[in-house]
Amino acid sequence: MIFNSLIRQMQKVGMRTIHPNAFRIKLVRTDKRSNSMALIYNVTAGAVVDADVVGRKLSVVVNGEDRGVTDYPADTTSFGELSFSDNDSVVLSLVDVDDAGNSSSPAVLEFVALDTIPPAQPGEFGVTLVREE
Repeated sequence: MIFNSLIRQMQKVGMRTIHPNAFRIKLVRTDKRSNSMALIYNVTAGAVVDADVVGRKLSVVVNGEDRGVTDYPADTTSFGELSFSDNDSVVLSLVDVDDAGNSSSPAVLEFVALDTIPPAQPGEFGVTLVREE
């Protein structure tokens, strides 16, 4: 009976998964310097939960095309800015890696990059009385 309890406890520890928490992406601006407009997103995540995490890996897939994996130190909470075109289908995944080389289950964000930033308010606007009839 004690042996079965010990096995259950060992299985719980061995099956433990960690998830990068509070993984977020926010549209911060549009870049109109080129002919095709770029949508600039800021990517952030909460701090790691487990003390043995030694790194983070961010994967980017755009319109089904793998754009690669970037490695970050364990203390990274801001992953910088990513640029996408309007209507791109984007999948971001973030995993934490511990000192034994184990990867957490991925935190996944899927979205379509859309221009949701309205144009600036029109400049000076007025009315002038020109005559009386």
